[in-house]
Amino acid sequence: MSRVLIVESHGRSGLRPVLEAVDALVVVGEAADAVEAVKAAKEYQPDVVIMDVSLAGHGAVEATCQLLGLGFPPKVLALTSSSPDGRVLDVLRAGAAGFVVRDCSADELAHAVRIVGVGGNVLDPKIMHTLTRGRPSAGSPDLLERIGNLTDMERQMLTLIGGGHTNQRIADECRLSITRVRAHVSRLVQRLGLDHRIQAAVLAWEAGIVGRD
Repeated sequence: MSRVLIVESHGRSGLRPVLEAVDALVVVGEAADAVEAVKAAKEYQPDVVIMDVSLAGHGAVEATCQLLGLGFPPKVLALTSSSPDGRVLDVLRAGAAGFVVRDCSADELAHAVRIVGVGGNVLDPKIMHTLTRGRPSAGSPDLLERIGNLTDMERQMLTLIGGGHTNQRIADECRLSITRVRAHVSRLVQRLGLDHRIQAAVLAWEAGIVGRD
């Protein structure tokens, strides 16, 4: 049973009825801003927090950082409009495990919650392409140098991570055991000086490793 906290701006249509109709999901609370989100997370200890990226100011980013700094950090799933903008990337960089669009189906939303709840990532390559298309390569010179120093295997894994592939898919592609893939991915994230796998995925897109025409 996954415990879910919903963080949405005031005036939004509620997701609660949608999620409560799904077996194995229970909504433990709702919040309307970053302060309420952190307070509710401390009280209810959710497994997954659905985070509206349109919270005022940098509220979604601030809330995500604070949530992931808790002693029992939940997974954060970003919720965006059907025309997402750079705020999605900001929340992913802060450590959100993925994102879904607001008008996705109930099944798609429930599937995304389950995936991030067990430690997976939810990333739509088409939307990532739209968000990063035409942007210059991102990252500090030091970070870009580290990318350039990756081995062929590490670069292949970074490409697959950027494509939203699971560890099992990477294992199949690279003909490695799932245990070795987990170890490789962990070292790759550490070598790039990042905190989360999803940050590596964003970097792969912004640095032009994947998604460029």
